[in-house]
Amino acid sequence: MTVDEPEPSPAEPEEKNQDKEPGDKEPEDEDRDGVRLRYGSTLGGGIIKAPTGTGGVFAWTGRLGLQINHLFGIYYQNTPMLTLTPESTDNSAGFEAGFIDYNSLLASFTLFHVLDFGAGPSMDYVAVASCSATLAGLESGAGCASTSDWYFGAHARGALILGGVSGDGPRRSGFALAAELHPVFLPEGTTFSFTLGLGGEWY
Repeated sequence: MTVDEPEPSPAEPEEKNQDKEPGDKEPEDEDRDGVRLRYGSTLGGGIIKAPTGTGGVFAWTGRLGLQINHLFGIYYQNTPMLTLTPESTDNSAGFEAGFIDYNSLLASFTLFHVLDFGAGPSMDYVAVASCSATLAGLESGAGCASTSDWYFGAHARGALILGGVSGDGPRRSGFALAAELHPVFLPEGTTFSFTLGLGGEWY
């Protein structure tokens, strides 16, 4: 009669535990990163400073591109805007209403997952209707004129994004508070717009 000897317990797990340093991170604790789709949108308003005067703007922005890693990304941003600028002189009064569409390609840099900065060139469509009424002595007149064309511009964007890393992957998302500055280089002079907006970001 033979008695089965007990099998020896595996020692490999113990050896792995002995080799592990106290400060080592588990794989799931490491920072998640990688290339992914980036997108977002913002709704806001602000001011526009044109050679003919200063007025208000209402704008929406949409973004689509790639986030290369947690620090760097590149995306296209489209910004349609409605503008209204009052104009007046000693003997005339009027307004300038416009539709502007910014088409910007931005490179972005993100710090601490929450501070996002982007800048790049832009190709902008500008359509403006200008109406005025003049009074000179006993004679008066009124009329409107409109123009539209494409012009070069530049765009800068800074945002505070309140959120964090989501799920099991590298994607981050949050509520965005954004400030944007955009010059358009028109023949009669450079026009600047400055807007503040609220929106969302998935990056």
